[in-house]
Amino acid sequence: MSMRGEFYLVHNGVIENFRALKNQLIARNYVFASQTDTEVIADMLERNYLRIGSVLDAIRATIDALEGSFACAIIHKSEPNRLYFMKKASPLLLGIGKDASYLGSDAVPMMGYTDKFIDLDDGEYGYLEPGTFQIYLGYEKKEPKWTTRNAELLNHDLEGYPHYMLKEIEEIPGVIKRIQDNYFDGEKFLFSPAMLKAIEKADKITFLACGTSYYACLMGVRFMHFLNRRASASIASEFAYDPFTSAKHPVYILLSQSGETADLIRCQKIINERGEISIAVTNSKGSTIERNATYSCLLYAGLEVAVASTKSYVAQVAFLAMLTGALDHKPNVITHLYALTDAIKDVISRKKEIQALADSVADAKDAFYVGRGEDYLAGMEGALKLKEVAYVHAECYPGGELKHGPIALIENGTLVISLISDPAMASAMRNNLEELRARQAHILVISNEPCKADGDAFVTKAVKPYLASVVGVVVAQYFSYYVALKKGLPIDKPRNLAKSVTVE
Repeated sequence: MSMRGEFYLVHNGVIENFRALKNQLIARNYVFASQTDTEVIADMLERNYLRIGSVLDAIRATIDALEGSFACAIIHKSEPNRLYFMKKASPLLLGIGKDASYLGSDAVPMMGYTDKFIDLDDGEYGYLEPGTFQIYLGYEKKEPKWTTRNAELLNHDLEGYPHYMLKEIEEIPGVIKRIQDNYFDGEKFLFSPAMLKAIEKADKITFLACGTSYYACLMGVRFMHFLNRRASASIASEFAYDPFTSAKHPVYILLSQSGETADLIRCQKIINERGEISIAVTNSKGSTIERNATYSCLLYAGLEVAVASTKSYVAQVAFLAMLTGALDHKPNVITHLYALTDAIKDVISRKKEIQALADSVADAKDAFYVGRGEDYLAGMEGALKLKEVAYVHAECYPGGELKHGPIALIENGTLVISLISDPAMASAMRNNLEELRARQAHILVISNEPCKADGDAFVTKAVKPYLASVVGVVVAQYFSYYVALKKGLPIDKPRNLAKSVTVE
């Protein structure tokens, strides 16, 4: 609320110059009740309104003054039935129903009421009233551009499961099947020929993402290396401030479950301003990243409710494997994905074994994942899941790096989880584990049939080495779930986390 009570405001975003604006307001005798940038926006609106006398003009002046990102819902005290809004760099969209209109940062909460949406662009503002709305850019009225969202994706039914995370892990085989069906017709791949040509012409392929999607990107880099292509992956929040490339014809592949990840949107804006090619891989049709990409591809994973991504990670890796197969003109990736699905189904059928392992170590305060090659990449995702849902301090290291510092942290009873799925690296990884055993670490080895050894905690079915680590990720997802379950934690909504990160 503004100081004089003229405006009430909800804000999603980060105002970068709020301290300078706050100092200006303090000089004009404004008194603040909090340290938030949101209160600064409310008071800036109030000051502009009292100076100008029009709410819309005050909003426009406030947009010009603010630096950073914001999506705001605003009520003026004299108009309780009119909801104003303004937007820059944070997602905001209108949902238009039969008898009502809606405003939100994500379509999903509104999809139970409407399938018609208007995605607002940066700098746009306006208002909603019962039965009507108006959008402005600058001084001009804007004609709405409608999009639709598939309401079939909206399935909040737990279907007998105690948690969405468990349900979504066990939806993974069906997700892989949908990706196969949507990008391969039994004879040929169904990717956009223009998109494939753009990737083939690129002299550098850069993957961009955050969190779990970033770990899927690292797998994508490996796949591109199989094709002898120059490729790298960057965390979006870092690339946004150092978007250097030496490539003359770069292509950027952006991975985001929601399609509304703020850091990735910022990267995409830089890419588009430079006239470069971006490919969006998202689970959300009509999202900001999907709409603003040169090419876009959907994951068809269905709605993911749990904050911790599970099926989306596997969907992203499966998609990137199929894209690699299309670029290499080798449809045998389909057979490999069938084997992956079979191995994951076997893990699902044996989840009680994983629960027993998790229960035995649920009191661990620290944990280390170790692996080599793709198993190291999978371990990073496993460690993230343990942090997210079980609140265990977990890190992941390459097996060969242990003696370069991390082994100093190993002591009697330290929990170590090792993923071993590549025969070419199994022996080297087991040698590393001997060093940890000598220091009395509590080691759980997750291996597969080609790499198994006596004493391994869990052995999965054989899968092609380039996909084998994905099975280990599913085991790690279950492991984190059951540790959190044993500890009685809020699995689907972990503390301090949100499903879609819409602020930088």
